[in-house]
Amino acid sequence: MNSTISATLQKSTQVVGPNVAKTLELLEHENVKEYFANVNKNKVIHAISVDYPETGDNPKTKIVGGYSHGFVAAIHQAYNHHQHLCLKPDDVWLTIAQGVSHHINLNAEKFRSYFVEHEGKQEIEIFAGDVLNYVNNILEGDWPEAIHRLENKTSEKIKKVDISKILECDFSTSTMAAKTASHVILLDALKNYFSYKISTLCGIPKVTLEGSLEDWTRIQEKVVKLRNLGLDMDFWLDRLEPVIWRLVDTYRGEIDEQFWGKVFSTTKIYGSGGGTYWTGWITAFFPYDKSDAKITHNKIDIYYIPDGRVHVPFSTDLGLNLNFVAGFLGARQELVTNEDDTEVYVSSLIGWFVVDQDKDEKND
Repeated sequence: MNSTISATLQKSTQVVGPNVAKTLELLEHENVKEYFANVNKNKVIHAISVDYPETGDNPKTKIVGGYSHGFVAAIHQAYNHHQHLCLKPDDVWLTIAQGVSHHINLNAEKFRSYFVEHEGKQEIEIFAGDVLNYVNNILEGDWPEAIHRLENKTSEKIKKVDISKILECDFSTSTMAAKTASHVILLDALKNYFSYKISTLCGIPKVTLEGSLEDWTRIQEKVVKLRNLGLDMDFWLDRLEPVIWRLVDTYRGEIDEQFWGKVFSTTKIYGSGGGTYWTGWITAFFPYDKSDAKITHNKIDIYYIPDGRVHVPFSTDLGLNLNFVAGFLGARQELVTNEDDTEVYVSSLIGWFVVDQDKDEKND
């Protein structure tokens, strides 16, 4: 069985489905900025960043269509079309962090005393006039720095539980887009306690686990820390923890083909209460589905897969009411030719953007 652990490139490539025939089918891709501009018609996208920059040579990085959750879309594409899956620690951890945020928001009053001592919402305002400029109806500039300042000031307000470092993407693979997305997820987790304001004025043949072994074992440690926070997440972490352990085993070259053959399967139930469901370990990354229902027995209705992006409202002293949107903006494919082989690599697309709020959306 072929396996590779690279010390110089800091990644581990393992054959997890030796009997899975690889395919080289490339789906149509589209430009991420153009896609979200079309989705958010009549709104201004003030900034957008992804961890695979779209340049003149590579203007389209997102697979057309598919699931809105890029982590799900990447694994689904690799599994159903027998293509090489690439996973970063950031992909796994950002999905988990979004689940933590979802859980806290659904139980905001229950956990209020864990995070803050005040009632209601306290406004957090930062100055970013030195890094953001309002030009031609677009608030542009160094948004990662502005978001970092907002995240720092929010973290300072949390007295009892140091959750900011746990939720952060801080791996050797973490791009600025991934780190910024994880900072926005912290803001999302605490948005019931704070308001924010910026003053500017079918099978997988191979998997590559990017980053170092330390990165992946750190996810194990972070999951343990999440359990120790006392946020009543055992119903979810009991499903999640074994999956993380198997990913670490895979990095080490300890391959469980049965595990990788059970990423998910599709089940259709007919009649009253029927639907199309996914089962398998991919569902372990989500505590709740899109309707806020708890996921049990690793089963989720495919139409209720979480969105993959969090939305955090904030206002500015210019009268703009905006949203941070961060997380997974899609999935991408790349045709890679090595010395003796050609494969299609599939990976998630992490990023964020800043967009106008809906006209009827309240910034409270």
